[in-house]
Amino acid sequence: MSLARKWIYATIALVAVGTIIYSCVFTIHETQKGVLTTFGKIQLPLREPGLHFKWPAPISKVYKVDLRTQTLTGMPVELITNDQQNILVDGYLFWRISDPVLFIEAVRTKQSAEERLADLYFSTIGIVVSNKSRENFISLGLLHGDLQRTTKEIYDRIAPITVKNYGIELLQAGIVEYTLPPENRASVIQRMISERARLAARYRSEGEEAAIRIEALAVSEHEKIVGDAHAEATRILGKAEATAMAELGKAYSKDPEFYKFIRALDSYDLIIDEQTTLILPTENELFKFLDSNEIPQ
Repeated sequence: MSLARKWIYATIALVAVGTIIYSCVFTIHETQKGVLTTFGKIQLPLREPGLHFKWPAPISKVYKVDLRTQTLTGMPVELITNDQQNILVDGYLFWRISDPVLFIEAVRTKQSAEERLADLYFSTIGIVVSNKSRENFISLGLLHGDLQRTTKEIYDRIAPITVKNYGIELLQAGIVEYTLPPENRASVIQRMISERARLAARYRSEGEEAAIRIEALAVSEHEKIVGDAHAEATRILGKAEATAMAELGKAYSKDPEFYKFIRALDSYDLIIDEQTTLILPTENELFKFLDSNEIPQ
């Protein structure tokens, strides 16, 4: 046997051994679990993240199960409501594998899982929509409470099936969009505009009535506060005047003649100014204190 042929045989043997060794080693990433089968039978326990060994194919085979949350979108479907109206619905599902063994036994691949989930979604939303009128979806828009009830009903119908039959935990189910077929949009949109106008007019009317009530209440409250304040001011003023008069009385009672003199001066100031000329008899009361002999000492 020539040397070249020996090298060829050696290379083939080395490649074969390397291939066998390579097929006996596998790695599980941190986001995965490994399900190992031998002659098609699942071998427990599940393989954790790290480096592992197995029998070469086709004796053993490893399925790497991704445990991260998966998103299924792009599921548009045209359905008929219970009032025989067409509606276009597009939804989504958030899911993850909760039982890797059951998942491999029932589904095996992500593609197969998405196909089964989509089938479940289409059949479920068909039941849900067929039990509702189109008004539940179109009339009041995305804020309508019926949308939340509808998505919850979809979830409640699908979740038990996926976890029991496929080892898939359904995290959330919902509706991305619902709209009308093109041939029905114009008439429905016009009706929606009319409905919004009616609601707006009602809300404006209710707002104006509420504004009138609030304004009347504010005026009444203002008048009450002003009245109470005026009464309180009058009471305080009266009390102050009474106190002032009492103090004046005490002060003047100590010298009544001086009090009379001050009151006379006040009266002179009120009735006599630079433009006033009085012609009165000398015995008039006004001249009493003009005589220096009458001025209190």
